Amino acid sequence: MRFRWGWCTISKLLALVLSFTLTGCSSFLYYPTREEHVDRKKMPLQPEDMTITSGDGTKLHAWRFKSALKKPSPCVLVHFHGNAQNLSTHFYSFYTAPSQGYDYVIFDYRGYGSSEGKPFPRGTVEDGHAALRFVRDMYPGRPLVVVGQSLGGAVALRTVIDMKNEVPVKLVVVDSTFSSYRSVARKAMSRSWITWLLQPIAWLSMSDRYAPKGRLKEIAPIPLVVIHGDQDRGVEHELGREVFEEASEPKEFWHIPGGGHTDFMFREKGKYAEKFYDKLDAVCGAPTL
Repeated sequence: MRFRWGWCTISKLLALVLSFTLTGCSSFLYYPTREEHVDRKKMPLQPEDMTITSGDGTKLHAWRFKSALKKPSPCVLVHFHGNAQNLSTHFYSFYTAPSQGYDYVIFDYRGYGSSEGKPFPRGTVEDGHAALRFVRDMYPGRPLVVVGQSLGGAVALRTVIDMKNEVPVKLVVVDSTFSSYRSVARKAMSRSWITWLLQPIAWLSMSDRYAPKGRLKEIAPIPLVVIHGDQDRGVEHELGREVFEEASEPKEFWHIPGGGHTDFMFREKGKYAEKFYDKLDAVCGAPTL
């Protein structure tokens, strides 16, 4: 029996093509929500609400969690979260940082949560610039540890490259991430037979102008840790390897056996969470009681 394209299938493909062409695939990248997804009253450690002003005046929402220890945090953790929902779900990844002696800041890009505007590649990088400047000014002279997950990893990498001579970044950690918007779009299109033929269109329509690809060597001499699970179904493991291979020393690749998307902190009863905090202690100097 010969396969025949139905009009419904063809029309859907044409709609996708038109959408990619008109939007530059931006809507494909971002899945924000506006509501707060956690009951703050039930959180043992309460966040402090903060407002960051991006370069074009867009107001961004952020949370700060202060160290549970009496001594000042030796480094400040700045979290660039992934592409779905907003900070009220992503903060869980590093919610234990204050108990380990580190102040922790997570912010929402434009269009996420309570932040104004709509997300697009240049805007999210501008938001990253603003976030690092904001934390630098809040903690004069204090080094920062930048952590990016999934989409946030790409934004964080590009932000650090742009800001390395302006902001004192001590360590960059990226988890389940990629360096090219074009590559991740093409991979996503290849997962279904319906969208498989759209791979060239996704490649051509998506821009890497604000991606870190081609510039990853500029992160050095800041240490870089690239983390990726080999069962990641959101961003393929090979895309994380590409980030690592392009970057210069000093760098480390943490392969997470059985690891999924952005879940390394919760795997093997906290084994990799302990490794993460050991790395922070080694780079920043262990917090004292």
